[in-house]
Amino acid sequence: MFKCMKNVFLVGITTLFLSPAIEAANTINDANKVLFLQTINANADQLNLSNASRMMSLSQIFLGAEYVGGNVGEGKHGQYDKDPLTRFDAFDCTTYVETVMAGAMSASSDEFIARLISLRYKEGKVSFVKRNHFPSLDWFHNNQDKLLDITPDVASGGAKVAEAVIDKSAWYQNLTGDVMRCDAKKSSSCQLLLAKLHQQGEGFKPEKAYLPYVPLTQVFLGDDHHVNQALLDRIPSGSVISMVRPNWALKKYIGTNMNVSHQGLAIRKNGTLFLRHASLTHKKVIDENFADYFAQYPETSSLQGFNVQVLR
Repeated sequence: MFKCMKNVFLVGITTLFLSPAIEAANTINDANKVLFLQTINANADQLNLSNASRMMSLSQIFLGAEYVGGNVGEGKHGQYDKDPLTRFDAFDCTTYVETVMAGAMSASSDEFIARLISLRYKEGKVSFVKRNHFPSLDWFHNNQDKLLDITPDVASGGAKVAEAVIDKSAWYQNLTGDVMRCDAKKSSSCQLLLAKLHQQGEGFKPEKAYLPYVPLTQVFLGDDHHVNQALLDRIPSGSVISMVRPNWALKKYIGTNMNVSHQGLAIRKNGTLFLRHASLTHKKVIDENFADYFAQYPETSSLQGFNVQVLR
């Protein structure tokens, strides 16, 4: 949602010295794109290939790719966010999940962009206002035809429900020129465009968002907090995992509270479950042991559990 501003002067100067690095980044993007699209087509040739296998083969292409928050937008024709619609060299947590999902849903590489747009935008209409910015309010709700929530089955009767009031209007009012990569303090055109974006946000009203989750107390049992292996075994490989922080208190920072802080994929390798995700901590796409990842959060943490969904 938020993007680092660039110092235009510094970018211009350093480009003279860093052009090989820029060229390398472009090469990585192009190479990953070719391999990704080829894999979509190869998967399509295998008629009985499971969604889990598709998610596995496509997601592993990007292991090691750089983590970059706010790395995509509506493209050069976008009204507010003109970042590229797709990138294959860098991801944040949600754009990584969306890219892999869209690839797994595609019957051929020609379908990929349309599938991605259908996941990322309400009614498949590419615009900042139609983007599914909030997972528990927008992303899951607008993709119910593509995703099945199996959290209650995974929790086997122990699921809880997170609840938060999402105040989109207040969130819009908190947006700055960063989202458009311009300086509203120095540019009158940026000020005008930002005012228009704020105005568009006035049409939203606060809404309650609900999301079931598997409590971490169901994952780690007893005084010794041993892993509930039976529960992990109920998580299918290729599942979309969303980290749930019920009514996460962010209002004073971004204008609204939220329920979801991070997303990734559950991937099972040789019988062991991993979380494959674009990690802000590690600054790249990595595999982490699923149980170990969640074990780092104490009971007092705002992260209380995770939601599990699978492709239909």
